[in-house]
Order: sequence, then C-alpha cells, then structure tokens
Amino acid sequence: MLNATAAWLEKREGMRTATTRSGMRLLAALARRPAWLAAMVLSALAWVGEAASLALAPVPIVATLRNAGRGLLVVGGGRWLNERFSRLEILGVALASGGGIITAIGAANSKVVHKPLSNWTEIVVGASCILAAGVVSGLSSRLSPSRLSPSRLSPSRLSPSRLSPSGLGATGDDHRRKAAGIATGAAVGLLYAGTGVFTKEIGDRFAIYGIGGLTAVLPSAGIWLMVLMSVWAQSLLQQAFRRANAASVSAANASVASLGLIGAGFALYHQGLPGGAGTALLLGGIIVSVAGTLLLVGSKPVPAAEPVPAAAEAPSTPGPVPGPGTA
Repeated sequence: MLNATAAWLEKREGMRTATTRSGMRLLAALARRPAWLAAMVLSALAWVGEAASLALAPVPIVATLRNAGRGLLVVGGGRWLNERFSRLEILGVALASGGGIITAIGAANSKVVHKPLSNWTEIVVGASCILAAGVVSGLSSRLSPSRLSPSRLSPSRLSPSRLSPSGLGATGDDHRRKAAGIATGAAVGLLYAGTGVFTKEIGDRFAIYGIGGLTAVLPSAGIWLMVLMSVWAQSLLQQAFRRANAASVSAANASVASLGLIGAGFALYHQGLPGGAGTALLLGGIIVSVAGTLLLVGSKPVPAAEPVPAAAEAPSTPGPVPGPGTA
C-alpha cells in the first residue's frame, strides 16, 4: 500500500514538473518538490517492511503480496491523475496483481530460508540485474517515438484521422510511447529484483545476528549495490511515468521484480517447491502475472480527457445542447 501511494505521488509530481530533463537531472528537479520527497519517505518505509517480511516469510509470498496494492493506482489514476484506462489495461493490471495473490497462496506452506550470500555472489547478482536492465532500457528507448520535427508538423500530416483525440500526436506515436513506458517499467523491475535480493540479505543478517547484524551488513557488497541500483531505478521510473499511466508501469515493474525475486529464491536460497496443489498454484500464478504484463504492453493507450476551453463553454450563438457523448 505504501509503494502504491508513493507511485501515485511520484507520477503526480512528475506531471507537475515542467522540464524536458531526464536521468539524474530529472531526479534533481523532482527532489525540489516536497510531495515527491514524501513519496521517497513512503518508499523507504515500504522497504523496511519488505526487509522484515523477507526475514519472516518465504520469498514467493513476500515477492507477490507486496504488489497487492497496485490496483489502487487504477482508481487513483482515474480520479486524481486524469488517466483513462482501456478494458485490456484494466484486465492486465488485474491479472498482474491477481497472479501474485495466487502465487502467494500456492507458496503459503513453504519454509523460510536464511542463507547469507557471499560478497562475490552479491556482485554477480547485481551485475546481472544491471546488465539486463540496461539491455531492456536500451530497447525501450528504441520504442519511444522521436520528437516531431518541423517537417512532420506540416498541415498535410496533421489530418484529423492521423491525430489522437487529445490532438497532441499520432495514435501510433501514443502507442509506441506507452509501450516504451511499460518496457522501461520492466527494466525497473529487473533492478528491483536485484535490490529485493539485497533486501533479503539485510533482513536475514538481522534475523540471525540481531542488532549485531549491522556490522555484518555494512561490509557486504549488497547494501552499496542496492543504493546504486535504487537511484538508477528511480531515474528510469520517472521516465516511465512520463510515457505511460502509473498503474500499468507499476504493474509491469512489480511483476518482473516478483518473478526475478522468486527465481532468486529457488536458485540462490534453494527455496523448495510447496508440492501438490501448491506447486500448481505457484506456477499458475506466475503464468497469470506474465499474461497480465503482456496485455499491458500490447494494449492501446486511452488519451487523457482534455479540459474544455472557456470559449467553448460559452458559445456566442445559441445552438443545440450537447449530448452526453459530445467531446
């Protein structure tokens, strides 16, 4: 719930920040906004809860239940962010979130595993996630449409059939921009999968050593890699929010992060399969989450409603009263 609220605040503040900057410059601009800083505080509190959960519960349960609040972004996006959703987008968010619940139910009887990783293993995990995120981020930049040049703004190219209902660009460009935002969200998810492993490492060390876990955490490579990856993830996330709605971006990054963390649970911590119906639910939930994410990528964006100009609200000559469906 904290992560969902933070994502809503980040998206809202990103929309209110009039800048074309990206990367660290965009983060620097957002850092001047108190509400965005409040979102960072909420994310930090959510991280503390995640670290405690990973020390107390099996990895698959924590990795999937932490996404349960993402559906709130559909309600918040429509009410406060002026976002509109197609039926496929709503279905995609529902599948991505619901698949996590199914996975958690399937893994309910799994055992909690505490197995601190070596520094070398943490470095390999961090490097792998950074490399994969870099590849996906590079692909997303290819999906994003380039800015319209003056030659593309000629009257012959701006016919109503080629424009989106908002009048801001071609529908095809809107679709590519949304797909780029979802892909960037997936890159964020890859980074979050790595930070999730490091979060578990921190939680496990405190679970094993108590307050003395701090002396075991600081010399490890994981905590410093986590800081580096978190900053880059925030930079990518703000760019993703500028291309697609908050619910879709968050559902995509949460699904990828959950699948990556579940995979790490089996590969690094030798998390055992629950067996019987639990295994079927675990695998079925993963498939449902992946299907929801693919629906988000493939669905067409719905342009946000544009405010009606004052001149249009008070016509100079009497005319027929507009019907409910009049744009």
